[in-house]
Formats: sequence, C-alpha cells, structure tokens
Amino acid sequence: MAHYGTIFRKREVRFYPEGSKSAFRVAAFALSIFAILTFGACTHIDVPDQIVGQSAAYMDWGKKPPSAADRAKHELEEKHPFEWWYFDGHLDNGQTFAGTFFDPSFTTGKPGVTFSLYSPDWSREAYGITLAPGEIRSSTEDVCVETKAGFIRRLNDETYHVRWELDDIEVDFRLTTEVPGWQPSRGDSVNESYLDLFWAVHQARNHIEGTITRNGVTTKVTGTGYADHNWGRKRLNEITRRWVWGRIFADEYTIIYADVDYCDSSLESRPLYIAKGNRVIVGTGSPTIRQWDFVTHPVLERYYPKRISIDFEDDGVKAHINIKYKHLVENVDLLTVSGLSGLTQWLARTFIARPNYFRVIADYEGTIETKGIKDRISGECLYEIMGFE
Repeated sequence: MAHYGTIFRKREVRFYPEGSKSAFRVAAFALSIFAILTFGACTHIDVPDQIVGQSAAYMDWGKKPPSAADRAKHELEEKHPFEWWYFDGHLDNGQTFAGTFFDPSFTTGKPGVTFSLYSPDWSREAYGITLAPGEIRSSTEDVCVETKAGFIRRLNDETYHVRWELDDIEVDFRLTTEVPGWQPSRGDSVNESYLDLFWAVHQARNHIEGTITRNGVTTKVTGTGYADHNWGRKRLNEITRRWVWGRIFADEYTIIYADVDYCDSSLESRPLYIAKGNRVIVGTGSPTIRQWDFVTHPVLERYYPKRISIDFEDDGVKAHINIKYKHLVENVDLLTVSGLSGLTQWLARTFIARPNYFRVIADYEGTIETKGIKDRISGECLYEIMGFE
C-alpha cells in the first residue's frame, strides 16, 4: 500500500520588528518557553496494550482483479488528490527492493519517483526525484506512466515492464503475473465512490526478471514480487489516523492484509486476500487482526507492533497466522521528506502531529485449512505502519 510523503499545509509565521522593547522580547521568550512546556506534549499519544480489528459478520469483498480503468490514472478534481503505483520484491541474490511512481505525491503534491534497494543484511540505498508536472505522463485508459526517471508499461494481460533511472542506478524489470490481482468491492467501506481512499492490487505475486545497473556494472536478477496502486481525494491525515499493511509469500499461498484506522469511525477497512496457487480462495473485509507488543521509537516517538495475528474462518477457509518482529529496516519522520521549512516542521512536530512510517521484516507461522485439509506455513515476511497522529 505504501509509501510516504508530506501532508501538512504550510503555516504562516510572523516576527515582530527589532525595535520592540526588550521587556516585550523577554516576555515573548518566556511565553514561548511556557507554551512549549505546556503544549509540547500535545503530540504525545498513549501506547495501547493492543489493537484488535474485528467485524460482527462476514464481508464478501469479491475475488476479481482491477479493471483497466482502476489500473490507470484517476482524474480527481479535488484540491489535494494523490495517486501512486507501488512495487516491491525479493530477489534471488538476497536483495529486496521497493519502488514507487507518484502522480502526484501525497507529500509534496508533485509527481515523483522513488526506489530503495536493501542488501541481504537489510542496509538500504535510497533514490528519489521530484518531477515537474510536465515531466510525467499517466494514461487514464490503462496503467502507463512515463517519466524522465523511468516508466510503467503494461505489455499484455500478464506482464508489466517497469524501469527506474535514478542517479547512479538503473533498474529494468519484467514482472509476470503468477497470482492474480484484487479489486475489493461490494460496499462495506471499500472502493466505493463516496470514499476518499482507494486501493487495488495489480499483481498479488509476480515473477521478476531483469537487470540492475550500478556505476556502469549490469547484473541480471530474478525474484518474486508484488504490485499495487493507491489513490485518494484529500490529504491522508484527513482520511486516516494510521494503518498496518503486509503481505506474505508462503510456498503456494499468497496473503495480503491490512487494517486501516479511518478518521471517520463509521468506516471499517480490513481487507484479507488469500490465494492458493493461482486461485483466489479468500477476498474479504472481515478478518480479525490483532496488534500488540508495541514499542516506541526513541527518535520518532511513535509506536509500532512487534506482534500481529490474523484470524479468519468463513467461506470454506480457516486461517490463523502469527507474525513476529525481526528487524526494523526503515523508519521515517514524514515531515523531513515534506519539503516544508525547518521551522514549519518543528512547529508541526511540536504542536500538531508527528507523522511517521515504519517498515518491518518479520517471521510468520500459522495454518490455512481448506476442505478439511490443513497446511502449515512459516517463513519471513514484511509489514508496514503508516501513522499521521
């Protein structure tokens, strides 16, 4: 689902002229210190014992992949629309990547391209560029994004050609669908026209084949990946307080899940997708997702869970999965990538909110049962936390 950016309006700051009386300056300084000490804690949030998302009844969200129109650029007339296409994957050489095309970014309101490459020990190289509006072309008929820093091209029903050209790295991948995508639908707070946030999975699992060129040296790579797409009508912090999202490749099973905490408490969005082989067996909005064992990051002063469980039993399928933290591989203060001035960032961080992003590598284990046959699964996965409080 992911990727991060800016969400706050710039705020006007006025200064008094140098000719003000010294007594007034001392009083103003004292008042500022008092305000910081008194209200600085307004960005403090309590760490919960646990967060449990569950529904009273089964929600059938269908099993269909997105249409061409939902893969494509959306024409949103609102004041602060955003849209991004997201790709990640594990390469057979031990590397992991994540890359995104924004049109526009929910951070700067401008288009952009990012790519991150993780080594086997999870050290990260990050690349990115902000584009002028005329430096990106996005089709509204089907997914096709062209920029000076790379492109997304859908070659046929099964294959995407994706390329990133950023600084001293060139990445050229063919992504062939192994497990179909998903467009959750049928109401219940997902992808309905009255909502402000939308999500579609283009490829739940794909086969990666291509090259990575760094400093003039080209390496052929293969691997397994994922591709999805998000768009919305207004600033993300006006839509949601936080979300957890993750995906699991477990032998023949492909699992995607999320729990979105909407600002509108009447909305629930808790998607769960499970495929066995290339057949979708679960497309629902009603798993039980529990988060607990929270830890607060010492710098960002925001929390993320070290334990997650997913439980589902309906539609002929039973699933129970436990996820346990291994490594925090990315932690981002979203204000630092916002393009706002240092003073504006400080004011927002101190008095308004501390938006953040965490990416975690974890171990999972569990069982999936279909038609009385129970399969045990285990391995390594990733999940992310996006927060706007």
